[in-house]
Amino acid sequence: MPPRIPSQRTLRFIAFNASPFVTASSSRHTVRTLVTQAPSCLRERRSKLLESPVVDQVKRIASKDPYQVLGVAKDATLADIKKVYYSLARKYHPDTNKDKGAQEKFVEIQAAYDILSDEKKRKAYDKYGEASQQPGFDPDAFANARGPFGGGGFSGFEDLASFFGGKAGRGSSNMGHDVFETLFGAASRGRGRGGRGTGDFRGDDLEAHVTLSFLDAAKGTKTTVNINPVSSCSSCSGTGLKPGMKRQTCTSCNGTGTRTFVIDSGFQMASTCNTCAGAGTTIPRGGQCSQCAGDGFVRLRKNISVDIPAGVEDGMTIRVPGEGDVPVSSKGPKGDLLLRVSVAPSKVFRRQGTNIHHEARIPMHTALLGGRVRVPTLDGDVDVRVPGGTQPGEEMVLKGRGLPAIFGGDRGDLFISFIVQLPRSLTKRQRELLQLYADDVEGRISPSNAQGDSKHGSKRVAEGQGGEEPVSDTNGTDSFTNSSSSSKEGWTSRAWRKFRTHTGF
Repeated sequence: MPPRIPSQRTLRFIAFNASPFVTASSSRHTVRTLVTQAPSCLRERRSKLLESPVVDQVKRIASKDPYQVLGVAKDATLADIKKVYYSLARKYHPDTNKDKGAQEKFVEIQAAYDILSDEKKRKAYDKYGEASQQPGFDPDAFANARGPFGGGGFSGFEDLASFFGGKAGRGSSNMGHDVFETLFGAASRGRGRGGRGTGDFRGDDLEAHVTLSFLDAAKGTKTTVNINPVSSCSSCSGTGLKPGMKRQTCTSCNGTGTRTFVIDSGFQMASTCNTCAGAGTTIPRGGQCSQCAGDGFVRLRKNISVDIPAGVEDGMTIRVPGEGDVPVSSKGPKGDLLLRVSVAPSKVFRRQGTNIHHEARIPMHTALLGGRVRVPTLDGDVDVRVPGGTQPGEEMVLKGRGLPAIFGGDRGDLFISFIVQLPRSLTKRQRELLQLYADDVEGRISPSNAQGDSKHGSKRVAEGQGGEEPVSDTNGTDSFTNSSSSSKEGWTSRAWRKFRTHTGF
């Protein structure tokens, strides 16, 4: 039984031996963790055990693929394997073949047959690769662990997997994958369509931003968005190969996608093959697609039209399904486009949920006497009636004139706040009229004067460019006559007229 070490020590060992392998693309960096060699203390102990030439020869032989040594397919029957073995054994037996390399070839054939003729060893090799032939390998412990580490008792990794949201529980074959998928990203899943992922994964989501005017956000619109999604190469259909070329089995991992080695008395460590990135196959030299350089994916420039719903708010995100990146490690669905919305502020309206507010400025006389004023809405200007005696800041509500509810519900309202505008300057006539109003409010005018004023109107000298002065006509309205004509009447006539005006005669 291989020795078991605590999970914390295993994490420190991985961190010590991890070599960041960065694959740069136009928008992402994939970090692939590779365990290159054991610590120096373990290497020294192993070197003492592997100094003998016999052990070195066995190690060299065990590293060869037994299927390739015998020249049989992986689905060959035991009868076919025996037939090929007997034929090769007679050919390379040292008693009948005196070539220098015949003996070594015979040893390779014998070692390959020992593996493939034993059902248990053959299954172990098919499942674990060359690690099954390492000294101290325990297939039962490897099967119980169901992960990249030999031996059992790694509850720390199972707990860590559940902490990171992994779907694997205790004894699940996906435990190690979920942990390292979370820690080190998609690199552990392999690369390209040849990757050996455990399932289909969605592609990455894209993000884009759009700025809308207040009216476009309120009423809804269509906008064009420029995006650069990762897509399958149209030239090679995502294979990364030139026309007529085929992928070949990786010679570093013999098609398993992982490389394993034994550390200190049977402890097995597995890592993603750095040659094929876990795919198990590689593109032959010179067989890469010229458009994608063998990656199988390219980043395209694309313009899409997006419908903006009415009532969208500043800071909202609109999800456009299927407009993101294609998955680079599986055949899952595309990611989505996340469109971040910014709404420019309005100079006319102020938003509060689905309600909008507007400040309408009205003159003083409209606020006092009432009248009509024109106010803007989302659908155009409308006339509203201002009641007499409207106070500054008083609100009027126009039902259903607000924003639509984007998630359902009733439409909002338009709130109109009235701001009374006071004149900064007055003419002399306006001042006299306001003074009469102030005197009347404060009780400084006698009833007889008030009656005379209401009957004959106000007689005040109006200063003007032509020297005009107001004269009351028989209807009680003010008219203007030229002062040059009135001067001809004489001083007595003018004085008598003023006297009659003030006394009521």
